[in-house]
Amino acid sequence: MQKIRAVLLDDELAGLKTLELLLKKFCPEVEVVAIFSDPSIALTELVKIKPDLLFLDIEMPRITGFDFVLKAKKFEGSVVFVTAHSTYAVRAFKFSALDYLLKPVDPAELKRVVAKFKKLNAAKPDKGTVQQVIKNMEFLSNPAIKKIAVPTNESIEVLLLEDIEYLKADRNYTLIKRTGKKDLLVAKTLKEFEETLASAQFMRLHSSYLVNMNKVARFVRSDGGYAEMEDGAQISISRSKKEEFLERLRSSM
Repeated sequence: MQKIRAVLLDDELAGLKTLELLLKKFCPEVEVVAIFSDPSIALTELVKIKPDLLFLDIEMPRITGFDFVLKAKKFEGSVVFVTAHSTYAVRAFKFSALDYLLKPVDPAELKRVVAKFKKLNAAKPDKGTVQQVIKNMEFLSNPAIKKIAVPTNESIEVLLLEDIEYLKADRNYTLIKRTGKKDLLVAKTLKEFEETLASAQFMRLHSSYLVNMNKVARFVRSDGGYAEMEDGAQISISRSKKEEFLERLRSSM
């Protein structure tokens, strides 16, 4: 079996060595071809080495992982962010990068991320690449931008948020329903979309649906209460979400 070639970048040598040892012990299919503690050197060497995976620390003194991505536009591999922070960084990059790992790295999470890369790489989507990360970084840093990039088996689709009616969970996939356009099935969980779109106009109504509040046509009180979307879909609202839903509906009027 062909090895997955990986590069590690972290300004802390201890973190580099720990991750390298974890990969060697728990992910033998991964070959660490280079480790860097200096981002400027890594930036130059990355294009020459052409690894499949880049494990990238976010918090570095001279350049953040965010800035590094913006400079590494010629790198065509996938990105896994490694961070000690579980709030902003996770929300901002979980959707656009291949995935993320929290420090201290959990071996089970590391194995999950590598397995995810293998599965998606076999399907040949441009998943988690630097180009996709940059597109979504622009979306997250500029609220005026109303687009988001999502990977499919054939391409990276750029979607207008205003076109999305709702997103529906389908096991480890998500079905995206759009106004006047074909549905898309994406290899991301609904929870991951929820975290990415938390600051936008989307709300999780229950375990299976994330809806665009701007596409809600009305709230129907019968049958326990449900949201009727502009396309006619009827989506139940969990009891715990009903008060928040009604408040957001009123505030949009």
